[in-house]
Amino acid sequence: MIIPNPRRGEEIDGFGTRSPELLIKLGQMHVRQDDYPEARNYFTEALDIYIDIADRKGEANALFQLARVHRFEDEHNQAIPLYTKALEIYTDIGDRGWRALILWNLAEMHRRRDEYDDAIMLYTEALQIWTDIGNRGGRADALGGLAEVHRLQNEYSEAITLYSEELQIRTEIGDSQGRAESLWGLAEMYRLRKEYSQAITFFSEALEISTGIGTIYRKAWVLEGLADVHRDQDHHSDAIRHYEQAAETFKQIGRTKDAARASKEAARVRRLLKEKEAA
Repeated sequence: MIIPNPRRGEEIDGFGTRSPELLIKLGQMHVRQDDYPEARNYFTEALDIYIDIADRKGEANALFQLARVHRFEDEHNQAIPLYTKALEIYTDIGDRGWRALILWNLAEMHRRRDEYDDAIMLYTEALQIWTDIGNRGGRADALGGLAEVHRLQNEYSEAITLYSEELQIRTEIGDSQGRAESLWGLAEMYRLRKEYSQAITFFSEALEISTGIGTIYRKAWVLEGLADVHRDQDHHSDAIRHYEQAAETFKQIGRTKDAARASKEAARVRRLLKEKEAA
């Protein structure tokens, strides 16, 4: 997709200045193309205008968009102050939906930094707000975040309970992509508990959904998960096949490190298979 020339057909005020709403839209277009530096320029320009005209809601939105760009670039130290400032504004103006969304984003960042207590606190607050205002998709997001924290801390029973509740909501609201992610989480928990039949059932369903809707990133992770299940059971040939498929799928989306990891594991299992055949 080619970004349209922003000088053509843009919304311009009487002084020849682009509207902040247009700048936000242009920034979001660049985000979708992973062009984060250009997106950041547009969001910063919009932020300056919103501050000048004392539009607090617009200011909070621009701060949120800037924070997301930094989060996507793993620049957590830059993102957190921006999220925090936006959170203050949304709290002041009484917008609970946006407050919950920012709490969730902050929780995601603390989770990625292994700051699990902070993440749990923020996910829980977001969950409460989304429950109160009847946002079921948001509630599922918060449950999924909490499940991830418990997964990362090897608290399998707690994670399974949360993933299961998330999965039920995703199914009821017709969120196929979210459903595949919930299924992956459940499958991984059952694999780690050595309940392999359950793990294969959930991984297989997640693979079917991911393939059907074209979510290549999730498909790659599911293939690697299936490979792990077969590896754990010494099903070497099946493990090698799935690792190779995962590596190829990761390559398709430019995830070179993930592709290398899957290829390396395929090679390791292949050596084990040769040793077994030679014995």
